[in-house]
Amino acid sequence: MAKIHNLAYDYNSFEDEVSVVDREIEHKKNTAAEKKFFSIRFVILCTIVCTLLCVMIYEKVQISGLCAEQTQLQNQLNELQDGNTSLESELAQKTSMTKVEEYARNELGLIKLEKSQIEYVEVDNEAVANVIEQKDQSVFVRIKNWFVSVLEYIGL
Repeated sequence: MAKIHNLAYDYNSFEDEVSVVDREIEHKKNTAAEKKFFSIRFVILCTIVCTLLCVMIYEKVQISGLCAEQTQLQNQLNELQDGNTSLESELAQKTSMTKVEEYARNELGLIKLEKSQIEYVEVDNEAVANVIEQKDQSVFVRIKNWFVSVLEYIGL
């Protein structure tokens, strides 16, 4: 039971509590929302970094594939150049003058001329062949000549 009385009471002991009330109140931030925002930013940043790493790896794979293809094509080119060189040397051997002479002698029965068998013919410098056109040409010949000149002009 509480005693109710009307006596004077000393309030000096409550002054400390009043001073506590006068102090400024500290405001606490909502750390849950801040942590949530930080975790979303972190996830987005990690996603961007992972995407960039994947793109870099993909590019490196593409470059290595192209290098391998280039090496393969270079090897193929070298083989074809070697084959071309061997075919050219084979052709040079088959078309050499001694091979041609042997073929002419053995297969065709031809022999080489001696200097005493060579005859020289002199030709006058003024000897020139002249083509004389006929003056009386029929209509059909003129049409044919015109058609040939048109085709020659076109390049056919």
